[in-house]
Amino acid sequence: MNQTKHKLLLTALVAVGCGAAFAGAAYAADAPEISSSVWEEGNAQCAAVSLNGKELMAFRGSTAGHSAEQRAEDLADKLQDLLEDEKFDANKVVPAHEGELAAVRVDGNTVLKFNGADDSKAQPIEQSLKLVNSIRTAFGAPSLPASFLQLADTAAAPAAGKNGMRSWFSGAASWYGPHFHGKKCSDGSRFDMNKLTAAHRFLPFGTKLLVRNRKTGDTCVVKVNDRGPFIGNRIIDLSKGAARQLNMLGSGVAVVDCIVLGQN
Repeated sequence: MNQTKHKLLLTALVAVGCGAAFAGAAYAADAPEISSSVWEEGNAQCAAVSLNGKELMAFRGSTAGHSAEQRAEDLADKLQDLLEDEKFDANKVVPAHEGELAAVRVDGNTVLKFNGADDSKAQPIEQSLKLVNSIRTAFGAPSLPASFLQLADTAAAPAAGKNGMRSWFSGAASWYGPHFHGKKCSDGSRFDMNKLTAAHRFLPFGTKLLVRNRKTGDTCVVKVNDRGPFIGNRIIDLSKGAARQLNMLGSGVAVVDCIVLGQN
């Protein structure tokens, strides 16, 4: 078996809040290691990409003129580039797909695309979720539930998270901007409409939320620093900067899914 290793030299993580959110990119010691391996199985070449010894994706034979080894190396290289970025934050990594390709997004931007495993019956988005959760776990970030993909309306009462906070919730979101820019927020800070912040009725200040626009699939991570909204059945009020990331400036209101990542 041939094996190529992609070592990552990354900065240390610091655990905060509920122990779920981290600042920084990775552990300085025991930095996550990406490797690709190749072997023969029958008359076919097989290859796999692993993270810390755990297989992420396996390939068999050739597809569109690319061997299993080439596809594994391509994915490994893309992952290495992603994880070595000094701005990398595992809390912002979410699964996605573009056509028949699985994809990985950060703050609503596609950072890599790849063909899924040849023999898998899972959809591209499901294979992406497996890859994303392996990355998040390796960097100390919380795994995303399968329900994050399903966007099920039946999850009206999700299980409680740490410190009594619900692990995720859904509903209508609105946004606020210029009229409140520079004014004092409920946590004492000054509102900056361009930062990624949010108002929630009761979540502790500093709570980080991964927010996903159901209609567009765009995501961003916000920090709760204000109280509200107090109109109708809206569950969260986002800054203009967050609304821009979620592609909801024009609509004003959007249905979103929120995952509690922790506090700082």
